[in-house]
Amino acid sequence: MKDKKLQHQSKYDEFDLDGDGVVTDEELSRSQAIVALELQEEKAEAHKKMAWVAMTSMVVFSAFLMTPIMPDTRVNALSDLLGLFYIAQASVCAAYFGSTAYMAAKK
Repeated sequence: MKDKKLQHQSKYDEFDLDGDGVVTDEELSRSQAIVALELQEEKAEAHKKMAWVAMTSMVVFSAFLMTPIMPDTRVNALSDLLGLFYIAQASVCAAYFGSTAYMAAKK
């Protein structure tokens, strides 16, 4: 196979891992694997942040409902909606923990 030579200041310079000005198939596959791992890590971090926000919102919302600012009549009127809120937030957390456990067992 022919080696892929780069133009001067090419946008693919980052794929030339050994700096010889030639990009081999091995260097391209390694670079693609590195990019895939970086994207996977970013996705995992986004999922973790989403789960933390869901857990925090449940705690903060529960604390807000316990304060005297929120009257009991309004809490009773919104009870069905509040139940759905907690189910939705718990589902986000459960999906995160489940996917994390699945991926750990898969390795």
